[in-house]
Amino acid sequence: MFRQVWTVTLAALGALGSLTVAIGQESKETGGKEQIINSLGMKLALIPAGEFKMGSGESAEETVAFFNKTYGGDRLKADFFKGDHPQHRVRITRPFYLGTCHVTRGQFRQFVADTAYKTDAEKGGRFKGAVGWDPDTKKVGFNEKYSWRNAGFEQTDEHPVVNVSWNDAVAFCEWLSRKEGKTYRLPTEAEWEYACRAGTTTRYYSGDDPETLVKVGNVADATFKAKFQGAKYTITASDSYLFTAPVGLFQPNAFGLYDMHGNALQWCADRYGAEYYAVSPVDDPTGPDSGESHVVRGGSWITPSYSAGSAKRGGAKPGTRNDGTGFRVARAQ
Repeated sequence: MFRQVWTVTLAALGALGSLTVAIGQESKETGGKEQIINSLGMKLALIPAGEFKMGSGESAEETVAFFNKTYGGDRLKADFFKGDHPQHRVRITRPFYLGTCHVTRGQFRQFVADTAYKTDAEKGGRFKGAVGWDPDTKKVGFNEKYSWRNAGFEQTDEHPVVNVSWNDAVAFCEWLSRKEGKTYRLPTEAEWEYACRAGTTTRYYSGDDPETLVKVGNVADATFKAKFQGAKYTITASDSYLFTAPVGLFQPNAFGLYDMHGNALQWCADRYGAEYYAVSPVDDPTGPDSGESHVVRGGSWITPSYSAGSAKRGGAKPGTRNDGTGFRVARAQ
């Protein structure tokens, strides 16, 4: 499964002060960064148009050498990072809004209550279910009892919704678009990386050192290693969360976005193409025209630091769901 692939192979910061001004059903925040608050209470930050270098600035071989040396490993191979190259120039030509946090369980619950929607995990058939943690066997596995409602570990409505497929994420966006009369969608992969970097050129928006992730995100760390003692490439610092954390607890990036590294992987709109970067257009790339998989970005609570970087990309089939994958929404200005 996709999650297993990632686990095996796998800057100005600070809270934004704001003054809120009512605008219809939305609120607009001022105070240095423009945000809106929609009818679900979801905050979205305005991401300005701009240009950046997309992809990894270091070679796949350099990345492997760094992580193997830093964490005493030997299993990382250069092929795992080939899809992050070549680094190339990209222009985001239109401003857009992006959710400051993952879609939460509480927000997803409103969607389900309004539409009686059943996720891919909940539908009948041979592959009903999802991935979750079994506290009795102390193992992670696929079971029909798991869905967005139950990942096997404690979550509140303030945690990121997980065990949702790309199909489920798109359905949520379509519902929210109808509800508000605005166009909500998943971000493109280019928009995601541009927003994640927020002007930085380092491995993470917190810097090059994986240990800085403890300040900005929830990844596989000392807490994780204490529970899963065979875990490799975990950072030595601890963020105190074994599984998912409530959204918005860590330091945001310069665009006011939280959890762009860790907590839950994030679906993007694009199909995944390992060779796409070599032919990507400069302006507003949207991914290949065909392909079975869609892009996931950002890393998760179970993700090693090498899989949580700004440039790291992966792909999964649209029906894939697991306890480490969720999403955030984009909206036209």
